[in-house]
Amino acid sequence: MSDAGLEEVLVEYAGSRVRAFRERETGLLVCPICRKARFAAPPDLLAHMVAHAKGTLDKRRQPPTRAKQAGESES
Repeated sequence: MSDAGLEEVLVEYAGSRVRAFRERETGLLVCPICRKARFAAPPDLLAHMVAHAKGTLDKRRQPPTRAKQAGESES
């Protein structure tokens, strides 16, 4: 994501103030740490940033996948 479509904003929620980015086109808040996640509301952004701080995003497991069983075809 390029910075061309982003503007820096100050987000205030529950006594916390953080600088984040807002997409000009959609108005969604963008995580200032990873710049991948987009949020519609400040509580969601703050929870995501706390997850960055705790390192829980790095420890997250991928969902299990189904093993291909005999007789199944790829479609």
